[in-house]
Amino acid sequence: MKIIAHISDPHFGRDIPSVCKGLLDELNGVTAPKPSLVAISGDLTQRARASQFREARAFLDQLTAPYLVVPGNHDIPLYDVFRRFGDPMGRYEHYISKNMTPFYEDDEMVVCGMNTAHGHTIKDGIVRPDQLATVCEQFALHPKRWKLLVAHHPFVIPRQVDDSYLVDGAAGALPSLVAVRVDMILTGHLHVSYAHAPDAAGYRNDDHSVLGVNAGTCMSDRHRGEPNSYNRLEINGDMVTIINRQWNGTEFIDGPEKAYRHGRGAERLIKVAEVTAPAVPPTTPA
Repeated sequence: MKIIAHISDPHFGRDIPSVCKGLLDELNGVTAPKPSLVAISGDLTQRARASQFREARAFLDQLTAPYLVVPGNHDIPLYDVFRRFGDPMGRYEHYISKNMTPFYEDDEMVVCGMNTAHGHTIKDGIVRPDQLATVCEQFALHPKRWKLLVAHHPFVIPRQVDDSYLVDGAAGALPSLVAVRVDMILTGHLHVSYAHAPDAAGYRNDDHSVLGVNAGTCMSDRHRGEPNSYNRLEINGDMVTIINRQWNGTEFIDGPEKAYRHGRGAERLIKVAEVTAPAVPPTTPA
């Protein structure tokens, strides 16, 4: 079995230290099974300051599992207009990574990252054609493995969420991702958790071959109606189980769970089980 810990939006500068420590214990196998890969879908910092990037770098350096990371819009300076327009990714590249299309593979899965952040807007994202081509080329080389894309801005959003949160270019990118048999797109940005096929009632985008998996904020105090959380994806043969691990004030516990099986024909993944759990309210840091 392969385990992916999907974390997002730590927002160093607005992080809660106790949750950060609890998350490190989860990711390093102290309080939960150690993951095969940690996928980090952006917004490592609150305001792209050097001090915040140093905190993010220190966090990454403490991980004992392999990780794949992409930037988010908060990783681009907001108020420093010279950096914002002249060198928007400079600090991210200096402290985190110069690779905007990171890649991971093992015997069961292939994971590619894509940078959807840019300096010409405050919060919106965009799919860059060159990066889309790069990740599709990588995915096409591995026809029989699980394929996951990691990006900050969602390709699939609930209908009650404003259209502006959907990454620009999602509708045009999905056919290319479907063509190379991408199974899941792991995203963040909204600070809410969900896992749903794009054609499901209540969700935007009409292609039903790719599963959209969104993670909440894993450790910041910028809650949006739900506690700090991350997604644990357990891949076992043709099954994937997605468990939302939620912070209850002292530790991460299992929240809602969904299981999907590889389908045949047009439907790539078919939901076979869903387990709900009592909602854990957001906790106020001491």
